[in-house]
Amino acid sequence: MNNHSDLANVAGQPAVITYVLELNMFRGRFTGLSGYCDFVSDSVQGLYKEGEISLREYLEDCAASGINPYAEQEKIKTFTLRYPESLGERLSQAAAQNETSLNAFIIETLNERLKQR
Repeated sequence: MNNHSDLANVAGQPAVITYVLELNMFRGRFTGLSGYCDFVSDSVQGLYKEGEISLREYLEDCAASGINPYAEQEKIKTFTLRYPESLGERLSQAAAQNETSLNAFIIETLNERLKQR
């Protein structure tokens, strides 16, 4: 069965909330953590309470084990780009007009282009 999901902030941490029809329960799963942490309840109010408990226990377990509880920032990749000199001049001008570095301008431009797809 296809379940509907929503995002919520539970105990200061983002979580994906799903109603599981087969169980007649709400289920939450925290995002942005280095490990898996979920919680369930038969009510929305209970779900927030269970989420606080689960997150607190998860953070305590991580601290006791010396584990970073939060997901690492995305790794930065590099690549070589070959382009005509005239394009380099236009890119430099556009970056300067946007008051950003050439690298940041290229990344922003690529992200914008990929969002259009």
